[in-house]
Amino acid sequence: PALFLGTVLSALALAIGVLVRGAGAPTPVLRGLLLAAAASAALLLVRRFRHPLIAALVLGTLVTADVAWNNGPNESTGLPPATYDALRPDTNNETVRLLKDKLQETAAPDRRDRVEMIGIGYHWPNLGLSHRIEHLFGQNPLRLRDFARATGVGDTVAVPDQRTFAPFYPSYRSTGADLFGVRFIATGVPVEQIDRSLRPGDLTLIARTADAYVYENPRALPRVMFVPSVRAADFDAIIRSGWPDADPREVVLLEDMPATVPPMAAGSGAASIVSYGNIRVEVDVEASANGFLLLNDAWHPWWRAEVDGRPAPLLKANVLFRAVAIPAGRHRVHFRFAPFLGAWEQLKAKLH
Repeated sequence: PALFLGTVLSALALAIGVLVRGAGAPTPVLRGLLLAAAASAALLLVRRFRHPLIAALVLGTLVTADVAWNNGPNESTGLPPATYDALRPDTNNETVRLLKDKLQETAAPDRRDRVEMIGIGYHWPNLGLSHRIEHLFGQNPLRLRDFARATGVGDTVAVPDQRTFAPFYPSYRSTGADLFGVRFIATGVPVEQIDRSLRPGDLTLIARTADAYVYENPRALPRVMFVPSVRAADFDAIIRSGWPDADPREVVLLEDMPATVPPMAAGSGAASIVSYGNIRVEVDVEASANGFLLLNDAWHPWWRAEVDGRPAPLLKANVLFRAVAIPAGRHRVHFRFAPFLGAWEQLKAKLH
């Protein structure tokens, strides 16, 4: 039964892969099919002989062959352990220490600055996981389609040539870079070799370490902002053509305007992060007039928002980010990721 089920599932994956990815899909799927069949056969063999020594020999041989074939030493993994010292939580790597110190210096109630680490090494994009550094381009992630289109970056940024740009984020001197809050950029080569549109003074070189050139973008925007006005926009056109003539500190762009928009008036406001986690974010807002709270984190339909404990529409703003309409006064805004509820509501909407 296990062999039959594995074969059927692998054949189904092969068919879907060919339909979705084209002719390049069969090779890895066929490899998976072969390994599933080998694993099923090994389990059947072990079950038949029922001898601990035979079981250990068969399963050990299969696991060793699998690891050697699929994850053998290569240009990314077959290196001395010291190569990966920067990943250690207790590392003394000067570039890591510098980035942590700088992020601490720029921390503020409304800020959570991001970094980019480009072309330093294959493992460097993983530093965000071990050091709690918010790296805009993590290692081989599952990326949202609009994020990939807006940034123009592929699976990883291990070498300088892999850091490409797109109209929404055409340069480190751009509204896209500022909206993402990219405050520090560490590169394995001078940044002008990666972003050839930069002019002297666009970024500030703050250090040259043994691993990288480290730059600062002083224009990076806060993670949370109170924005006093709103404008309708075509997000697909912005992704294709670039950011329009709009100051994101003064106007929030929405593609789907809410049914009711509170009357706008000239006003000011401030936002501060109360707590921040992977699936929950709380923000305090104080505003002299109606406006919008902008959270410069990726929008997804499964996120939910509440204002003072009451559900509020979570708006997709500025192409990629999250916004909530805020009336004048003091308010607590709660963002919560609800994947099961969100998926169920999406399914119901499609069925209807």
